[in-house]
Amino acid sequence: MRRLCLVSFALATLALCGCPKPVPPATFKSEEDEHTHERGKFKLADAGHYHAALTAHLSRKDGNELDVFFETPDAEHKPVPLPLASFTSTATTADGTPHALTFEPAPKAERPGDPDGKCSHFVAKAPWMKAGDKLTVTAPVVINGKPITIEWPDFNPKKYAHHED
Repeated sequence: MRRLCLVSFALATLALCGCPKPVPPATFKSEEDEHTHERGKFKLADAGHYHAALTAHLSRKDGNELDVFFETPDAEHKPVPLPLASFTSTATTADGTPHALTFEPAPKAERPGDPDGKCSHFVAKAPWMKAGDKLTVTAPVVINGKPITIEWPDFNPKKYAHHED
């Protein structure tokens, strides 16, 4: 009789509660899924709380260069002047050849809102760079007191060229 009461109680409890609904598996959504890492002629990379936009300047006359712009990641893309005198980087071609780069502040006329001692737009000479290259550019920098590594994989100078002659 006791067993019959327990079975009856269990059935009544299930009837009152209903069948459990299946729970979908947890999914992970990374920060990269939330925004694109391209904008026009810029390849974007996360740089702490900011974006670092990489673009190419292809010129037979003046020589090839890479430009980096630090900006806010919002829709306004406001320049973010950082207290960096310069920074180094490595651009590795698809065949594995590394090329050292030194990014220095762009001329003041190209970054008019930057206060003295801070810079939002940096330029590096890259005479070895070809329009058809596929590069991985890596730059260790300190932003807001934190060392971070910025990386732009699969950078094609022709695709991301803001100037070409």
